[in-house]
Amino acid sequence: MRVRFRDVYNLKDPNARGRVCMLVSASLQSVIAYFMGGIFYAGFLSGYGIDLVNFSIIAFVPSIAGSFALLAPQFLTRFKKRRWTLAVFKFVYYFCFLVAVTVMPELITDPTGRLAAILVLVFTGSAFNSIAIAGYSAWHIRFMPESMRSFCLGISQFLGALISGITVFISGWVSDSLAAMAEKQLEFIVTMRYVAFGLGLIDILMNVLPREVDYPFLHTPRFSDIFSIPVKNKKFMMTMVIVTLVTFEEGLTGSTLGYYLLNEIHVTYSFFNLIILLYAPFFLLCLPLWRRIIEKTSWFVTFAIGMAVVGPLQIVYGFVQPEYYIPLLLAVRLPQHFMGVGHNVAFANFPYVNMPDTNRTCYASFYQIASLVGTVFGMITATVFHALVDDKISFTAFGYTYRGGMPWLLFAAGTIMTSLCLYIVIFRKKLEPDPPAAAPAAAEGTDTAEVPAEETTDENLEQAANAQN
Repeated sequence: MRVRFRDVYNLKDPNARGRVCMLVSASLQSVIAYFMGGIFYAGFLSGYGIDLVNFSIIAFVPSIAGSFALLAPQFLTRFKKRRWTLAVFKFVYYFCFLVAVTVMPELITDPTGRLAAILVLVFTGSAFNSIAIAGYSAWHIRFMPESMRSFCLGISQFLGALISGITVFISGWVSDSLAAMAEKQLEFIVTMRYVAFGLGLIDILMNVLPREVDYPFLHTPRFSDIFSIPVKNKKFMMTMVIVTLVTFEEGLTGSTLGYYLLNEIHVTYSFFNLIILLYAPFFLLCLPLWRRIIEKTSWFVTFAIGMAVVGPLQIVYGFVQPEYYIPLLLAVRLPQHFMGVGHNVAFANFPYVNMPDTNRTCYASFYQIASLVGTVFGMITATVFHALVDDKISFTAFGYTYRGGMPWLLFAAGTIMTSLCLYIVIFRKKLEPDPPAAAPAAAEGTDTAEVPAEETTDENLEQAANAQN
């Protein structure tokens, strides 16, 4: 079925207005994320003397704080309307990460005290954000019915990649131009973090504007329901296996890869961000192809096709060296961009593909926990591995000597990605969502009118809520 942009995003229909707000929010968050994490975060912390092991510890803390998602169902069900509660939680998150963490190194000069203060702030902000994420997930999924979900996710990811890519490329070029003046470069990165906080305030506003209806649930959630309800849904649980493994392999490299490329491989900010920027044109050109693949196969098959190429290339990524990082990164990252369009859009739907209409806060919280478990164990593995072997192991291949733990972690991540293809091939029938129940046949001689999918969804949700009150 053809989906038109103006039908999905407009200011006339309440659901379409909600999708407009979500689209703007997603674009803003993609820009903010690059200054809260990645290579700019690595540059900011290394500018204040944070080494690789301590950087790994700081990057690991948000995953620990993510356990507060366990409290989300019981806490959020106290509120029939949650927009302002979620807005406050999101403000605390942005303030801690982008203002307090930025100011703290200037206020505390002792390295141990500075590290401890940053850890406390990162933990506090992440704890508030974990509850906000669960609340927004249960709220915003109502604006994306299955019939248009691939279109919405695709447009959101494209605009996010384009806007953030242009932003970080320009800022990376400026940062490289200041490389000879380390103090000026650090001042620029600090300034961009304050700019990101301003964007965060706009993001909060965008998330306040969409309409909000009651949240249906079968009964007032207990703490145990976060586990007991999703566990009974076999398809959802098998999907969470994929989510956990993906976040595990991301945890192995995601928190320290930027630091490694910047400080060990000596990749420039501008080149690194150029690679990021190139994802946007790939997304624009390839999204129609991948949407057709999703429609003709499924979300899971599309994800597997992408991982079948991205996984082996991640292993090749481990052989990067300062002498030839430009051709190798282009040879690895550009094909990953092409395949990544498919598997990223597919993976973005995994929280929802087997999620029922009721008790969505419990399911959203369980999804966060599954992601948390994978990320925590991935980061623990990476941090311990770096601490134990970074100065002790090396190997020689293709005439070059490779030192430290990052090459091995990239090899492991690529192997996990490739194995996910086999998992989907073996269990595809058990993973695919059940077909929607057929609507009751209309009485003979009775005229029936087709009801738009999203209106049916919201109406059913509201009826369920009323029936349970």
